[in-house]
Amino acid sequence: MAAPTRFDRVLAILADGARWDVLERMALAGDMPTLRQHFVDCGGLRPATSVFPTVSGPAHLPLLSGLHPGRANLPGIRWAERPVGQRGRFLFRTRSYMAPWRAAKLERDIPSTVRTLFHHLPGLADVNTWFVRGCPSRARMTRFSKGASFVKALATSDWYASNLQAESAVGRAWQRGFPSVYAVFPAIDELGHRFGPLTEQCYEAYRRFDASLGRLIEELHQRGSLARTLVVITSDHGQTGTHTHVDIDDLMRPLYPRTLVYPKLWRHLFSAQAAAMVSGNSMANLYLQGETGWQERPDFEAAGQKPADLVAALLAHPAIAHVIYRRAPGVYVLAGNVGRAVVDARSISADDATPSARMGFSVEGENPLGYGALPDRMTRDEVAALTAGTGFPDTPWQLVEFFRSPRAGDLVVCARAGFDLRSRFEYQPHNGSHGALERDHMLVPAAVNARWASDRPLCTTDLFPTILSALGLPVPAGLSGRSVELTR
Repeated sequence: MAAPTRFDRVLAILADGARWDVLERMALAGDMPTLRQHFVDCGGLRPATSVFPTVSGPAHLPLLSGLHPGRANLPGIRWAERPVGQRGRFLFRTRSYMAPWRAAKLERDIPSTVRTLFHHLPGLADVNTWFVRGCPSRARMTRFSKGASFVKALATSDWYASNLQAESAVGRAWQRGFPSVYAVFPAIDELGHRFGPLTEQCYEAYRRFDASLGRLIEELHQRGSLARTLVVITSDHGQTGTHTHVDIDDLMRPLYPRTLVYPKLWRHLFSAQAAAMVSGNSMANLYLQGETGWQERPDFEAAGQKPADLVAALLAHPAIAHVIYRRAPGVYVLAGNVGRAVVDARSISADDATPSARMGFSVEGENPLGYGALPDRMTRDEVAALTAGTGFPDTPWQLVEFFRSPRAGDLVVCARAGFDLRSRFEYQPHNGSHGALERDHMLVPAAVNARWASDRPLCTTDLFPTILSALGLPVPAGLSGRSVELTR
């Protein structure tokens, strides 16, 4: 057996919005020659399961911190906290990271105990990073250019240039003496939203990303540091094409007329009966008052009451794939009228990330996730392996992790592929969506310029400890993922 490979620096790249199937197909077809030469041919390209919700921000955390966003109390790119009094006062109780001062908001919202790659890797520079805790100001290569690049791309519709901006900033970090870089390349995601993820414009973004990667690898070669640099490429989510836009708040208003929604927060800010917080356009956290007000949680199974009526109305709508809520003994997943699945995590403690931890899984009626027969108790590895080839990979475990967040919605809604949950107030046309449990949202690439020494299913939460191990650094306890050995 080959000995584990050690590196002394890292180039960690998050190719925002890159789908596993598209990237693999293009690499094998010769459309991404750099990826083929340096990653595929050495056994370094594999699929990985991302995290729910599959949206930028929360789904950046695995590579940055090794944590599932549920453990970091980050249930979406938009979320709310339930009011504490009788009335629906949401002032200072909502959040959107699709707005100015994103980094400051994330710094405030994520628990202070969460540490990032910037804490563990001295000399790590930031390029377009959303969450920069632990990064010195001098190491922030795009602190000011990131916003300008976004505005320029929006004004000119030239999202390809945003990848050139990221490439340039990586080179600038090396020129300034930073041995390691964490970089986000945004073009694939933005062009997927604008034109759709399976369009020529989006395929061109993959090709141009590969060209940027080739130039960066050549620069590492010229500097004599390529053999010592671990290059890691992954994504936060994939996308599916969108043909129909539905506003989730419109579906709620017949039962909850005073529904709070971005960006018109002034409407019902002090008297809301419900709040709808949409992320990635395919997932929404819904917050609902109970029968006597906000001091009571809604009961989604009490016949004749509004929460149960809302569940029924949503399940009957063609845009809705799944409706999910917490109720003893666990998490309930419903789809249409086919039945429901129950995920029981009562035996798994909040700190338990061990491979032997088991969760319960049962189905009432037809399985809403389309799985075949599964054991009634499974470890996280068994869940990943047994659901890997399905339309909803790793969903039971993802929901266990997601609902660790106290900020998670009372009701969580996922759109059916082809639909989304927000038609108004977008900064550009959106013909691609993500955020849900859908396979094409969840499966992303996990590429290293080495060979994966294990064939167990990967999650993006495994990349953070893998990087630390490959650099010979200690791996902290309490992470959501586990390291995988790399060989050459």
